[in-house]
Amino acid sequence: MPNSARPRWPAAAELPDGHVATGLLLQMAHRAAHDRLAAELKPLGMDIRHFGILQFLARGGLTQRQLIDLVGVDKSTLVRIIDQLEEQGLAVRTRDPHDRRAFQVTVTERGRERLAAANAVAADLGDHLFGWLGAGDRRRLHELLQRIIQQAHERG
Repeated sequence: MPNSARPRWPAAAELPDGHVATGLLLQMAHRAAHDRLAAELKPLGMDIRHFGILQFLARGGLTQRQLIDLVGVDKSTLVRIIDQLEEQGLAVRTRDPHDRRAFQVTVTERGRERLAAANAVAADLGDHLFGWLGAGDRRRLHELLQRIIQQAHERG
């Protein structure tokens, strides 16, 4: 459904009290931010999955197995994403010199340039979404979100 046809998001006061409503609000906030970032990245020929993979690769080459673990996608999905990145000249896949059965993926110079442009877009969007929060509030939000993630992993 196009963004313009989406139903209006309910205000927090319209949602029932309790933990379920908090989780629902988090999901709604994620979806709204995700959709906005996807729209902002589209003119760069990049989607959020490409953006995420390039973020990890920019720190150094990784094996496909390491990327699967970091990103949380299945092997066939990751292979498709890497194929797309290679087609655009943003990443390259080579045999891992330490394990000939594995492939290592590295970002190209073109990929670094595209990632820099995407990071600028994401930073601008981040300022729009979170700029109304003071630095302390933003730090606290990051801490709280990390704690939620930790709690969810401990439960599983």
